[in-house]
Amino acid sequence: MKKILGLFAICLSFSAFAGNNDIYITQTGTGLTLTIDQIGATNTVGTSGARATLSGTSMTVDIDQIGDSNTWLASILQGNSSSWTYSVTGDSNSATLAVGGSGDAGGSDFDYTTVGDSNVLIWTQGANSTATSADTDFSISGTSNNINAACDSVGCINNWTISGNSNDIDTVQTGSANHSITVALTGTSNDIDVHQTDSTSTNVVNLISTTTGGTIDVDQCASGC
Repeated sequence: MKKILGLFAICLSFSAFAGNNDIYITQTGTGLTLTIDQIGATNTVGTSGARATLSGTSMTVDIDQIGDSNTWLASILQGNSSSWTYSVTGDSNSATLAVGGSGDAGGSDFDYTTVGDSNVLIWTQGANSTATSADTDFSISGTSNNINAACDSVGCINNWTISGNSNDIDTVQTGSANHSITVALTGTSNDIDVHQTDSTSTNVVNLISTTTGGTIDVDQCASGC
């Protein structure tokens, strides 16, 4: 087992091969470029008791995990004008990410791509602080993946491309001003739930579906959705 502990300022690049590699990160500063490649099984970036913690502006974070049963747990306390890319290839991988835990996460962009089965993503943006114009893009290809995404912000923007069967996708957009979600869905027996709450402006859902069976539930409310 390899363990890597980092306290950094500017540029990081990690590559881990084989299995059971652990990376722990605590980062504060501006202009971080972080690249992590983990290839194998049971790799981790952070744990439930010691999440990877990032705080700064204009960060670029790229995580690539290839294999099975890999885990990424991170808290981005502040991350305005930053971008995150998370790509996972394999089965039974999990990621839990919280952006804007204590500081501004406005203008942030998150791209998530998964190819495989039974992967889990829990994504929250702006839960405790502002995340104006937060943009999230999800590309999911496989079976029985579970995605739970929540954005509490001004102008949440979600773009989903889903191809596969029996995927469970839940997204909640709250806060004020012009939320939008675009979903392109192909497959069988997928379960899609969209909840938008905004009492002042317009919410938009654009759904393009070529699917058999499954359930699509869209709720748009002024409050209490």
